[in-house]
Amino acid sequence: MCVFEASESKKGEIMRVLEVCQEFPNRYYPQLGTFIKQSIDSIADQGVDVTVISPKAYVLPFSSFPYHNFSKLPRIEHTVKYDLHYPRYIYVIPKKYFYPITGISYAHFVSRYALKNIKPEPDLIHAHFSYPDGYGMMGLAKKWKVPLVVSALGTIERKVAYEGSYTSRQIIETMNFADKVLSVSEDLKVHIVNLGIDESKVHVVSNGVDTEIFKPAGKERARRVLNLPQEKKIVLFIGALRKIKGVDYLIEAAKSFVNTNTDLYMVGRDDGLRKSLEKRAEELKITDSIKFTGPVNHEDIPLWISASDMLVLPSLSEGRPNVVLEALSCEVPVVATDVGGIPELMVEGETGYLVPAKNPEELAEMVNKLLEDESRREKMGKFGRKSIIQRGLTWEAHAKKTVDIYSELLSKPSK
Repeated sequence: MCVFEASESKKGEIMRVLEVCQEFPNRYYPQLGTFIKQSIDSIADQGVDVTVISPKAYVLPFSSFPYHNFSKLPRIEHTVKYDLHYPRYIYVIPKKYFYPITGISYAHFVSRYALKNIKPEPDLIHAHFSYPDGYGMMGLAKKWKVPLVVSALGTIERKVAYEGSYTSRQIIETMNFADKVLSVSEDLKVHIVNLGIDESKVHVVSNGVDTEIFKPAGKERARRVLNLPQEKKIVLFIGALRKIKGVDYLIEAAKSFVNTNTDLYMVGRDDGLRKSLEKRAEELKITDSIKFTGPVNHEDIPLWISASDMLVLPSLSEGRPNVVLEALSCEVPVVATDVGGIPELMVEGETGYLVPAKNPEELAEMVNKLLEDESRREKMGKFGRKSIIQRGLTWEAHAKKTVDIYSELLSKPSK
């Protein structure tokens, strides 16, 4: 990992940036927002003086409550690269009816905490979700008279912002207020501009991958470490078990490609669908070939990818999913839906195959096409890693572009 000279603000001092993201890995939920941590780590490696705020909902410390371990997190942790703060705010449920109030609560409690505890004041605030992070930081940016950068990652800006709800208006208000909006893909940028956001302030900043961590580990070795069968073919899904990931369509497709020689491994946390997916697998009589692992340590993801014959991502909507970059970097081909920024990552027919969303038949057809041709899988895998490196889809490139945008804003007169 390269560490660069300190980035400077317009005053010639080291640039101080407050990075804000409610989804950030912690000791109890290490799978939360790992790609955001990678982004912030890479920004810190550019010489930026980073402070991180990761707000957490007030929860009762009883195991029956979702995310009850949030109550055990300290208010501040000191890490090698930055201080990490966990202020609390009130998250009102059910989300379906009260999500707009969540943003208001976030703005009140998190801003109050920051004004008291973040010293010295930052030169700039970067919110890593437009809502509630970005919405919650507007008042603080005004108070401190500093620029606000908001990242747009996909589902919120592509779906929620178009619903016409109060939350939609909050999201649009946030992006209109922000000094810069960072879109993860060209496709998402089009959606954002169509919402009426000034195109001149919307920049595409792709996520990256660490090619030194995500590299081929050797299928045999990876399977031995993970205690996976050597003789079977493995189709791999990595992600939360939720509707937007298209996992129900994947189970339907699986009936056409799993068998005594091929298993589907579904790696990721349960967001409420596992029981229904297991029931459907039982109805299709493929239970023995569908393996639900639950969440795994992020450090083990390169091994899981290297152990597989292919990655499959049947999402209904996406920003620019890192798992595709990670698979290609590990020389593993990908079968994915042609939604969001996925086509920008893939080279159709060269790094894998793209299929329409909600189409289990075509998904199964492309999976089978790869399963039947080992030499094609190997060729696609090698081309995938080569394409990632040639296109500069790394965290270092991501950080350089992000810090350049920070510097541009800080070279302008204060608000």
